[in-house]
Amino acid sequence: MSPAGSFRVQLPTQTGHKMLYSIGWIRQPCKFQKQSKTPNVIDITTTFLDERGRVVSKTFKYEEWLGVCTSQIHRVIEQFKANFPNHTFHYELLGESKKILPYFEQRLKTGKLDYKVKPFYKIYSSTSLEDVGRFFRRYKISYYDKADWLVRVYIDLCTRYDTRAFYYKWYDVTENEYLMDALHMRPDRTDTPDWTIGAFDFETVPMDGAEDRIPTGVDASDKIVMISLYRWNKRKGVKSFLLYLLPEGASTGLKIANAYAYTSEEKMLRDFHALLEPCQVLTGYNINGFDFPCVFARLLFLQQFDILAHYSSSNIGTEVVTTFKRKMVLDMYPYFRTFSGYDLPGFKLDDVAHVKLKTESKIPVKSTGIWYWYTRKNAGEWIDNDSVDACHQHLQPRNVPLHQFGTFRTYLEYCLKDSELVYKLFEKEMMLSFLVERANFTSLNAMDALHMGNSRFLLELFKTYGTRLGFFVNMHFFKNNLNESKYASMYVSNRKTYQGALNFCVSEKAYEDISVMDFSSMYPSALLSSNLDYGACTIFTKAELKACPLAQSLTIIPYRVHSDEDFEQDAWGPDPQFRYPRFNPEKDTFAIVINQNTPAFLPCIVQHFLELRKHHQGQWKKTKDVYHYNAQLCIKILINSLYGVMANKDSCLAYLVIAMTIVTLARYQLLGSYHYMKRLGYNVCYADTDSLMVHQWPADDCDKVNSYLGLPHVELKYEQRMKRLLVLSKKRYVYETQQNQIVTKGFQKRINGVVEYMSRTILEAVWNEIYSLDPHQDTSISQASRGWIVWVDTLLQVSYMCRNPKKFSICRKTKNLEDYKSKSCAAVRMLEKYPEKANDYIEYTYSRSDVAATQASKWIMDAEDCELVNFEQLFMSQKKMLCLLLNIAFWKLVNPIEQCDMVLNTMRWKCFVLAELKHRFQTGKGIVLCVEQGLKYTFKINNHIKKGRCSVVRGSEKRKVQSNAKTSTQVKRPKIK
Repeated sequence: MSPAGSFRVQLPTQTGHKMLYSIGWIRQPCKFQKQSKTPNVIDITTTFLDERGRVVSKTFKYEEWLGVCTSQIHRVIEQFKANFPNHTFHYELLGESKKILPYFEQRLKTGKLDYKVKPFYKIYSSTSLEDVGRFFRRYKISYYDKADWLVRVYIDLCTRYDTRAFYYKWYDVTENEYLMDALHMRPDRTDTPDWTIGAFDFETVPMDGAEDRIPTGVDASDKIVMISLYRWNKRKGVKSFLLYLLPEGASTGLKIANAYAYTSEEKMLRDFHALLEPCQVLTGYNINGFDFPCVFARLLFLQQFDILAHYSSSNIGTEVVTTFKRKMVLDMYPYFRTFSGYDLPGFKLDDVAHVKLKTESKIPVKSTGIWYWYTRKNAGEWIDNDSVDACHQHLQPRNVPLHQFGTFRTYLEYCLKDSELVYKLFEKEMMLSFLVERANFTSLNAMDALHMGNSRFLLELFKTYGTRLGFFVNMHFFKNNLNESKYASMYVSNRKTYQGALNFCVSEKAYEDISVMDFSSMYPSALLSSNLDYGACTIFTKAELKACPLAQSLTIIPYRVHSDEDFEQDAWGPDPQFRYPRFNPEKDTFAIVINQNTPAFLPCIVQHFLELRKHHQGQWKKTKDVYHYNAQLCIKILINSLYGVMANKDSCLAYLVIAMTIVTLARYQLLGSYHYMKRLGYNVCYADTDSLMVHQWPADDCDKVNSYLGLPHVELKYEQRMKRLLVLSKKRYVYETQQNQIVTKGFQKRINGVVEYMSRTILEAVWNEIYSLDPHQDTSISQASRGWIVWVDTLLQVSYMCRNPKKFSICRKTKNLEDYKSKSCAAVRMLEKYPEKANDYIEYTYSRSDVAATQASKWIMDAEDCELVNFEQLFMSQKKMLCLLLNIAFWKLVNPIEQCDMVLNTMRWKCFVLAELKHRFQTGKGIVLCVEQGLKYTFKINNHIKKGRCSVVRGSEKRKVQSNAKTSTQVKRPKIK
């Protein structure tokens, strides 16, 4: 659909105009009270970058207006004049628009189902826009609030230049004082200016002697001791800076390029802020959560109010975002959590760098070692010593072992490396250009595009882009309009949610030659195919449908809940063409009612963006211009978020009816395709949400199935042909590609060295056994015995691997203690021991013989305090899957977990005895081992363990040892000289 009222302007050809790229738009506060009979003119300051990356700011005047969609403009003006006498009014035609209707049930009662095309006007008034807005709100005419001045600028500029973006664009800028006359957009220019970007990182130390406290800057004794900065642009390339305080006893700094030593924190912070001056963009990792609050607090304690005055904060969504001198601040931590975290094992900088940069990682030293360099007497005398052993021996760091300690030079490199990693990640992810393109779909800036939730983002999109597509979107219609009581009987779980996608398989079965087919963008396609919209779709009860004759004349589809039985019973029969089931009043309780006669708003939005994405994908392949790559990626994220917004009960755009209808239609499409292929004689091995895996499908296409479906915009695509497939259960399977790569789905989520080793070893053995791939297999050993050999050998190898507790430590980002529902999880137990680590990363492991802990089977300890790792806890989440794999290939047992636990119990018993003996020699207290007759490896926890009784037993019996155990052995303390 072409934008309403769009036209092109002949760009000026005179010389003397400046070509500038806009990077910021700010409304200036009104300095005087508005006088009557004057237009609503505001001052807008626009910040630009020229083609050499220099910052230019200009202030323009802009006249605001109200949007009105009406076929009786003269009557509207008369109402204006009657309610606001002594004020002037004039209007301009913007174009023809379709008026978005409110929710469908109301329209069924009035009979007004169609979108009316009416002229869209901009009304200019001398009275207060806020007053006029209140007046029009009663008539549901105006949808621009006073704060929506950027929305008006978006519509004016994008309509004039027939484009979809204005915020980050190139302009010819003249000296005219009015914005619309001064700015002449260059919409076809997609290159970016020469941004100057700075990535920084702080290292802080608590100088009060509390080495275990996280120095956030809030305490007066906290100090920022090291600052690293990477600054780069196209013209000058990359330059790094390192600023650091000299430790006590040091007279001069180290000879490091672009490194500067200070004796005063105040001077160091002042120079750091001077280095930020050329930057238009600031980035870092979790800088909004740590670095900015820390420097803010330090400037306050140091009374550097002249610098502090340039800091400001604002709420964007649920985040508090801090900025310096109105520079764009783009924190990489929320970026990876929101847009690029699908393949990450965690969100620590080291985890992200390891996956995204492959060979890059942080310098492997413990950051708390910096504390000793700044608190030990005369530590400065050792800063130029390159011997870690000598430095460690002199400084005596209590909680930092030698292999995790570093020289002073190493810690400076550690600080600088963090900024280097951020710089490389920022460039590799093309983060700035991605967020610029995401922002350009609306009137938002890049910071808003990063932090704003999907609901708010789509809300802005409807107001801006929706108007460009020719729709009058009254935002006061968009509100959470859910009737929980009406739909309660449709919910299928205790969580009060409707049924989602379907999943079906025959568990524990192996196949060869499997074709994989996926529905392309299934949920957006269902919305588009059936014309689902706020004003075109609802769900009626059987009684409501009967009482509404108009609804009976529209498209009616039964709302049904499905189960595995629907995969076993073909409800479609021999019909050569797919059709949604018919509503049966005797069987069905709810009916989906859709008006498919008039193209609706949401389908038009989705259709437009799908076509636009194809355009950008084609241009990206042709030109390799990153503008097109990021534009298509933003569109993909935008379209895929639409269903989630509809289903989110907390969203202002939520409309549960659309979400429920989308998944219902998707279930029908999946079931119809499944039974069609079954009727053709093919075995569908696995069906899940939007994909089907078919055994020995003859062609590398889905033409037959798509011809059968015959639904507009719905397409089943052929994805790949698997060499082999092993289905474990729903959502869990393993397959082998044509390139002989084995891929797992549904497990191995928390990756560590133990899980990777066990998965690789066991999968290789299982694969060879099931598909008879090992020509040298020892046939003299039974199949079951081969499985037990694999299990025991794997456990032994893992126990040898876990001799270094630090190597297999677990790192988690914590919350506040009161925010945890569980009272016994590892994070809670660590926070009880270290409450100062709330909202910070904690590093812990599971000990197997450190008796200071409180629970024998899950001793949670700080990674530095642990000596021996309870390796079982490192693969506990995957144990069931690993045992299931071995059982399918070797054992064929009803309950394989019980037998596997018998092997593990042997190791548990030995670990327990070792812990008790160690406790005796450390404390001098006697120990008692209570062993139940007839059941090996069962024990009672002794008095020094706070949790009381517990037992580790064979398998799943979970029996506890009673106090009257039949055998009790008292171990007396031997004499030790």
